[in-house]
Amino acid sequence: MRLPSAEQYEFVASVEAILRTHDPLRGLRAGPGSRAPQEDLWRDLEAVGVLEPLDDGDVLTACLIAEALGRFAAPVPYLARTVGRAAISVLGGSSGDEDAPTFGFFSARGTFAASRLCLRDSRVDGRLPFVPDADISRTVVAITGADPRAVVLRVADATPTALVTLDATQPMSALEFTGAAARVLPLAGDALTAALARVRHLGTAIHCAGLVGAMSWLLDTTVAYAGQRVQFGQPIASRQAVKHACAEMLARVESSRALLLELADAPAGGERDTSAELLVSTAKGFISEAAEECAARAFQLHGGIGFTWEYDLHHYFKRCIAGAALFGSAAHHRGEVAEALRTQLAPLT
Repeated sequence: MRLPSAEQYEFVASVEAILRTHDPLRGLRAGPGSRAPQEDLWRDLEAVGVLEPLDDGDVLTACLIAEALGRFAAPVPYLARTVGRAAISVLGGSSGDEDAPTFGFFSARGTFAASRLCLRDSRVDGRLPFVPDADISRTVVAITGADPRAVVLRVADATPTALVTLDATQPMSALEFTGAAARVLPLAGDALTAALARVRHLGTAIHCAGLVGAMSWLLDTTVAYAGQRVQFGQPIASRQAVKHACAEMLARVESSRALLLELADAPAGGERDTSAELLVSTAKGFISEAAEECAARAFQLHGGIGFTWEYDLHHYFKRCIAGAALFGSAAHHRGEVAEALRTQLAPLT
């Protein structure tokens, strides 16, 4: 496991400075509603080069950026752009296909899977059930169903349906295509399967980093609140039960960060690489569960103020709960771990 360098931390500090200047959640504090795109924030983040590390194969720096964005619950299309661009590159596309891309690799249950799109004569019919940031994207990369192929489609050629989701900072849409023109990428067969495994690895790492960032904010905010909130003449942080709860949150955050660093530093596996599959599922399964537990603890220790709309905690709670299911829930990945171990141990039986 490779630890971040001083230069990487300095770059992330510059990203955090931009986030502090823009206050990413300001547009969501007024009341319930959809995200209003903060074009000035995303323009400044692009200018500083947040998309460049993953383009250059630097997964660790990309994950550090995602963690910083998660710490601010920034409603920006970082996951959509990084995974979309990486997928197009890995699947054999060109830079000309990378026009504000997003991706459509989620099944109806939020797991990473091929879609049910039907490809015929470079035309596509079918539905992508979950597409992140489709409202501010121009292209979407997806995988067709029978005889799988990777395709790039124009979002403008779809009939979009904005989905009502728990997390307002990460909008999702369903896209329905009817005879839409598709750019078919060259990979097929085993090469496509191996490339998709690499995309799954990269996407899971970026998403897990965002969850770790949200968890770290919940921990820091809860510890600070416990030190200020006074009951019966004493800060609630002096109570042993509160100390234990915060210590459990700390253990989950740091364990999740260690798994994230291992995932970011590991080479993305290809077809039938059970060790890579095992690492992806181990990391996502643990981090999903840790995010849910940290979110619940933070709400519990804040009491009533945590439920008020003006207080930011509920945005992080929703991001953790919704994010825990994206790319597969903890239960799904425990099943994947069991299957990977069975495959590894099969020759010994």
